[in-house]
Amino acid sequence: MRRLSTTSSLLVYLEELEFTEATLSAREDTKELACPFRDEIETWERVLKNYREARRAIVRADALVSVRDQELDEVTAKFSRALLAESNGDRKSTLFRRFFPDTPSELIRKPLRKQCEHTLNRIVPELNELPERSPLKAFAKPLAEAAQRAVDALDARAKVGAERASVALDVEEWKDGVNRLRTSTYAALLQMGTEKGLGKAFARSFFRAAKRVTAKGNPAGPADTA
Repeated sequence: MRRLSTTSSLLVYLEELEFTEATLSAREDTKELACPFRDEIETWERVLKNYREARRAIVRADALVSVRDQELDEVTAKFSRALLAESNGDRKSTLFRRFFPDTPSELIRKPLRKQCEHTLNRIVPELNELPERSPLKAFAKPLAEAAQRAVDALDARAKVGAERASVALDVEEWKDGVNRLRTSTYAALLQMGTEKGLGKAFARSFFRAAKRVTAKGNPAGPADTA
């Protein structure tokens, strides 16, 4: 009993902590039980800060990958047009297929890392093998740079993703700790209520009741889950 769903937001957890801390602090015979709740409220600020920073970091990492992807696509498209001109418009020519076994559009549609690998491991080395007088050779550097920037962005996003996973685990552990506190406090209040001859109603009064509609038709607040 008194456990909150682990899928509930951090804001819901804060509100529940605030409610119970306030009710416990309002009575002389329970005010000592409020201290751990105040500690969790202070910890909540750190947990939320880390959570928001992790979400922000992954959004920005996604944005950078998107930009690097587009940049690589642009230079690849320019190169494919120049290559097609050099191949006299023949996509099946030996020269064209030297760089694109399939079509350039198919390469662009591949996952970004695979596109980068093909660019760095096949297109760029083949370009470097061309004679210096070839107009295609000038594409070697921009293609290599664009592909490497994309790889770097992918690697950075993977790192941020791992850090976000770690933060998510911290959040889950904190939520579990809050639920353990709520459960143990409820048990202590049950014992106190029994000693006072007040029953379960006493213990329940320190936790917000399940969501209900008031006489005025307004929701009374988020529910606890059993």
